[in-house]
Amino acid sequence: MRSADLAVLAAYFVTMAAVGLAYSRRMKSLNVYFAGGRQLSWWLGGVSFVMAYVSALSIVVYSGLGYQYGLVALTIYWTTVPGTVITTLLLARRWRRAGVLTPTEFLENRYSPAVRQLFVWSGIPLKVIDDGLKIVAIGVFVSAGMKISSDVAMIAAGTIALIYTMLGGLWAVAVTDFVQFVLVMAGIILMLPLTLHAAGGWSHFVAAVPKGFLKPVSPPYSWGYVGAFVVLSTMSLAGNWSLIQKFYAARSDGECRGTGWLAAALFFIMPPLWIFAGVLARAFVSPQGFDPQRIYARISAQLMPPGMLGLVIAALFAATMSVLSSGYNVSSAVLTVDVHRRLIHPKATERELLVMGRLLTALVALVAIAIALAITHFHWTIFNTMVAAFGFFLPPTVLPLLAGLLTRRLSAGGAIGAFAIGIATGLVIIGYKLIAQPRNLESYQAISIVIPTVATLLALFVAAMFFPAKGEAAERASRFLLQLKRPAPPSETQENPAAVAGVVIAVMGVALMLVGLGLVSGRTNGLSFSTGIAFGVAGVAMMKHKWIARLLQRPTNSSTDLHA
Repeated sequence: MRSADLAVLAAYFVTMAAVGLAYSRRMKSLNVYFAGGRQLSWWLGGVSFVMAYVSALSIVVYSGLGYQYGLVALTIYWTTVPGTVITTLLLARRWRRAGVLTPTEFLENRYSPAVRQLFVWSGIPLKVIDDGLKIVAIGVFVSAGMKISSDVAMIAAGTIALIYTMLGGLWAVAVTDFVQFVLVMAGIILMLPLTLHAAGGWSHFVAAVPKGFLKPVSPPYSWGYVGAFVVLSTMSLAGNWSLIQKFYAARSDGECRGTGWLAAALFFIMPPLWIFAGVLARAFVSPQGFDPQRIYARISAQLMPPGMLGLVIAALFAATMSVLSSGYNVSSAVLTVDVHRRLIHPKATERELLVMGRLLTALVALVAIAIALAITHFHWTIFNTMVAAFGFFLPPTVLPLLAGLLTRRLSAGGAIGAFAIGIATGLVIIGYKLIAQPRNLESYQAISIVIPTVATLLALFVAAMFFPAKGEAAERASRFLLQLKRPAPPSETQENPAAVAGVVIAVMGVALMLVGLGLVSGRTNGLSFSTGIAFGVAGVAMMKHKWIARLLQRPTNSSTDLHA
């Protein structure tokens, strides 16, 4: 890697660790460490929501799908938009009103202690596997484009995210998410015109790509597959612990919904920027003997000037580390609150629980890194591994949990029964795949998503209709759901992290300006310098001007909150 790119990347890593250190002294309670003191504003929560979902996995895999199959990659990714809208409408305010520190804490009040522990221990594997897949994606990118060992890249991304998350809790996660959002947007926006120019312009590109390449669906991905992916995306968004955390950490009911609406808008705007880069690359990179998952790395190394390639690398690291930090924080929250405090040490002090939370953050991170190294060692395909894991785990672990927020009829036994049926169905599908080895893998992937979902939903319906909660269990469910109908009071304290985020963005701007002036590599570059100027101006504005804070402030006692 060139010295200019290394300088930009080093500045990024140092500032991320500094954010964790800056917030470490404010972590005085579990509420602050795991829920940000319930002070997240709509703009910070919305950006953090998206960055907890978009990783190098999204950029590497979907740009690769775009390069290989065309515009259908965007169609598949855009299933996140209806998924986010549905999640926001049905669940956002319910999560905030539940008053929880973890996504599984409410299950004891709603169902029983056994249900709470069941979904804790069944949800942790999916979350850690998901984190492992995200780490693998950054390894693929760096090893392909920068000729650096993928193992080194994976360990670096996983470890840096661990450091600032362990130190600064949710506030460090949210603030670094915002900074990383700026980096990701800058990197993918700059790549798009360079890729279009390399493709010879739009007319040349259209003439060079295969027939049907720009259709919204194309083989092997049909409308049926897209429909199945809408189901998968909705469950993934509605049941993703890292995303749920942004709802219950919101400052008010209104800001909670604002988080969801901003996230839906960003899910619509952002994906075309990196997917079209992969699609356009088909006009100038031959597909013969080439791994599509490495296309974004290849065109980045080919097209980006010194310093700017470092920005793209930082952006890919940023996207991955945002997802990892959110995953680390929420998983350690579940293990600390739902397991350690509930089962092992009920009388632990806040200080003892904070120490345990940090230790469990480290444990979760190390396991995720180990899973990533195993996936790389055994050469598993990232996209297929993701679909298989999500298709198996999501329906039985997410749907009964969400049903507890929506209906009072479902009993603890019904939730456990639906979970068992969903797991059993998934095992049958996996077993059939191993024995029969179906040729049309994409169609089978769609089936592996739909059938466990339908089986779990049917089990929930039967349990709620014919075996509803009765007696004390029914009263407990009624009390809990009545709580969800009452607007939760807004947080009295209001913390605005714009100044901290501004410092980090300004530091990145200075690094890019130094590179652009040639003080690092001896070669000047106008694009790096002008990008650094833009970063510097934006960072100083966020640090100094109070009108930006007022612009980003949303009223906490809106009429929609009072009449929800």
